Amino acid sequence: MRIAIITGATGGLGKGFVQAIAAMEEIDEVWAVGRNVRKLRELKEAFEKVVPVEADLTKDGVSCLEGLMKEKRPDVRFLVNNAGVGYFGAYEKMKREEVEAFCRINCSAPAELITAALPYMQKGARIINISSASSFQPNPYLSAYSASKVFLKNLSRALSVELKPRGISVTCVCPGWVDTGMLPRTKDGNEIKYGGMISVDRVVKKALKDSMRGKDMSVPGVFAKYFRIYSKIMPTGLVMRQWTWSVRKYL
Repeated sequence: MRIAIITGATGGLGKGFVQAIAAMEEIDEVWAVGRNVRKLRELKEAFEKVVPVEADLTKDGVSCLEGLMKEKRPDVRFLVNNAGVGYFGAYEKMKREEVEAFCRINCSAPAELITAALPYMQKGARIINISSASSFQPNPYLSAYSASKVFLKNLSRALSVELKPRGISVTCVCPGWVDTGMLPRTKDGNEIKYGGMISVDRVVKKALKDSMRGKDMSVPGVFAKYFRIYSKIMPTGLVMRQWTWSVRKYL
């Protein structure tokens, strides 16, 4: 049984990956992982190949998926680590338990899930980790989020080398702002402007194309590509000051 595992599957990029991968003839089942039972049911109704997996990755979700793999012994062709959370604001306002849950779902869960899935992956399998253009530099007031995406980016690129002899590709996806319902549109009555925003479809298509080519990085959209280069050549302190200035009205 050839399967794809997609976390954070009930909306945004996760749902986009479900739709794209479910259409592939070589995939028998798409294990759609999420916490919202209603949305998981809707995915199942929309896509015949979907197997809903209700799991909370901040708790025992990885153990749940590991147990399913041990029981079913599938051929894992795709692992898409998309689940994640964001926090915009002063870091000092985050409670300790919030930091713990944040790091768990953004860092620990995808790393643990890769470990759990690797015994069921063969040559040609693909791991796709959703990072962010925020991983290209430190972002004040988005500090925990950008740091967590650096972890996922560096893990992905290192594993792409380690797993190459096995014929398993690892691709880190680093989009800028993606047009999903997760992004707030206003803040204290002010419209929030997202420069270079792109569609879910563009991110998903490029990610799948780049993973097929064995690329370790997928940077969709002109804005993200430009920002990757800009953050390399400009002093980090200057980039952080420019970022802080651009978001000051929303703090």
